[in-house]
Amino acid sequence: MSVAGLLISLLLGLIAVAIVARPLYSAAPSSVDATTDDQKERARNYYERVLVNIRDLDEDLATGKIIEADHGRERAVWVQRGIALLRLQDQLAAQRATSDAANIRDIDALIEAAVAAHREDEEAAQGERLR
Repeated sequence: MSVAGLLISLLLGLIAVAIVARPLYSAAPSSVDATTDDQKERARNYYERVLVNIRDLDEDLATGKIIEADHGRERAVWVQRGIALLRLQDQLAAQRATSDAANIRDIDALIEAAVAAHREDEEAAQGERLR
C-alpha cells in the first residue's frame, strides 16, 4: 500500500471515530429534566387514553351496548383518573418551572460575580494608572 493510501485510510478512520464519538461528548439534558419530561409525556399519553375511554363509554351508552348505571359508574372512574392526571401534569409543570427558575438564579449569580470581578479589575487598573 502506498503512503498516500495509508494516509487517506488513516484520515477516514479518524473521521469515522469522530462521528461515532461526537454524541458521547455533546451536551445532554440533565437526568432530572429528562425524567420530568418522560413523566409529563407518559401522563399526557395516559390522559389522552382516558379521554378516548370516556368517549367510547358515551358512544356505548348511545348505541345501547351498556346500561346507564354501568355507564355512570365507569364514567365517574375515568373522570377521576383524568382529574388526577391533570393534577399530576400541573405538579410536573410547576416542578419544571422551579428547576428552570433555580437555573436562572444560578446563571444570574454567575453573571453578577463576573461583572463584580471585572469592575474590581478595572478599578485596580485605574488605581495603577493614577500612581
